[in-house]
Amino acid sequence: MTFAVLAMRYGGTAMAGRVDRKAQAAIDSSIPLGGRWLDRAISLGDPLPVITVAFLLAGLCVALRQPRLAVLAIAGPGLTGLATTLLKPAIGRTIDGDFAYPSGHTGAAGALGLVVALLVVSLLQPGPRLAGVLLVIGTLLTGVGMALALVAEDIHYATDTVGGLSIAVAAVLTTALVIDRFANRQAPT
Repeated sequence: MTFAVLAMRYGGTAMAGRVDRKAQAAIDSSIPLGGRWLDRAISLGDPLPVITVAFLLAGLCVALRQPRLAVLAIAGPGLTGLATTLLKPAIGRTIDGDFAYPSGHTGAAGALGLVVALLVVSLLQPGPRLAGVLLVIGTLLTGVGMALALVAEDIHYATDTVGGLSIAVAAVLTTALVIDRFANRQAPT
C-alpha cells in the first residue's frame, strides 16, 4: 500500500516532495558529510556485494540446516533487485536524470536484513511478539542505514528509500510463503 501511494504521488516527477525536503534537512543536520564511510556503506548495496552476501548467507543457512532460508537468501534479494530495476523506468521518478523510485540499494539492504532476521528467529524460536520485533529490527537496521547514507549523499529522495524497503519486505515475505508452500507439498507424508 505504501509503495503504491508513493508511486502514484511521485511517479514521473524529478524533484523532492515536502516529506523529502524535511527528511533531507533532518539528515543533513545530523549526519556528517564528506566521509568515505558513506560511499563504502552505499557500495554494499551494489549488485556484486549483494550477490556475494546473499550466497554467503545461503551457505550459512545450509550449514545451519535451514534449507528453505538458504533458498530465500538468494531468491528474496534477487527478486527485490529485479522488481526495483523493472519498476524504476515504469514509475519514472528521477533524481539528477537517473531513475530513483524505488531505491534498489535500500531494497537490497532491507531484503538481506530481513533474511538474517528470519534466520535468527528460526534458530531462537522466540514467541510471536519477540519474533515480530526481531524481524522489524533486522529489516530496519539494514534498510534505514542504507537509506540514511543514500539521502545524505543526495543519491535518493527519502521516499525512494521507503519504496525500496517496501519492495524488499513484500518480495522476501511473499517468496518465503511460496517456498514454504512448495516445500510442504513436496514433503513426504
